[in-house]
Amino acid sequence: MSAERRQNPPLQADVPLRVTRLRGHTVRRLHVCINRMKRTIQIRTLSGEQEHVTIESVPDFCPLCHTSVLPLILNGIKREMNSSDSLRVVFQCPDLRCQELFVGYYAESYPSNYLRRVAPIEPLEAQFSEVINEASPTFVEVYNQAIAAESANLSQIVGMGLRKALEFLVKDFAIREHPDQDEDIRKAPLARCIKEYIKDPNVKECAKRAAWLGNDETHYTRRWLDKDLKDLKLLIRLTVNWVENAILTEKYIDDMTDPSAA
Repeated sequence: MSAERRQNPPLQADVPLRVTRLRGHTVRRLHVCINRMKRTIQIRTLSGEQEHVTIESVPDFCPLCHTSVLPLILNGIKREMNSSDSLRVVFQCPDLRCQELFVGYYAESYPSNYLRRVAPIEPLEAQFSEVINEASPTFVEVYNQAIAAESANLSQIVGMGLRKALEFLVKDFAIREHPDQDEDIRKAPLARCIKEYIKDPNVKECAKRAAWLGNDETHYTRRWLDKDLKDLKLLIRLTVNWVENAILTEKYIDDMTDPSAA
């Protein structure tokens, strides 16, 4: 957003208070004034005083059900301490399948307060095909746990989780391709597993590079300074796609024999 902002034109009159049912309890909505995307709401301080503040915007989605909504504003409080997000606004998701509460954290500024984040956030799980779920269910589980850590801003452990997920994907695929080498594959370091047991060139090259970046996330010193978690996730996705292609290709070759070879 631009640092230079126009002064607000006069606000519209307050809309009446509304009453909302929430799981057997009656909740009164605050007075809300609407001026384009800005809202002026009545909040309460810790000492019990009431005041009106203007917020620049409200979330346009529910962080718990991930539905695009215009959330209801239920309450607001101002913390009486220096903080980057001292204004808290309680929202309710209006989707009847959800109706959960969440909090918007606003940074105090003049003339409007700016939304910095919302909480809690229910991580949106990555979806994988039936082929991948069957080939490596532990990969899917660990990958989504890593994504949940990322949603919780646990940035220092996300890469380690992705690295572990990659190892399960690669070794499950290698065991599928070399069932007689099961025990050795399980014990082998990931790099050796990729080098010796992955024959598909696309899987091998993408998995090798994903492992390099995954190792960067677990070691004290980084080697690939121009790469980050975004690159690691993309390389894992590429590896997943090539693994799925290899499995499906093998399946259809086995299922559909060439009639001319009979």
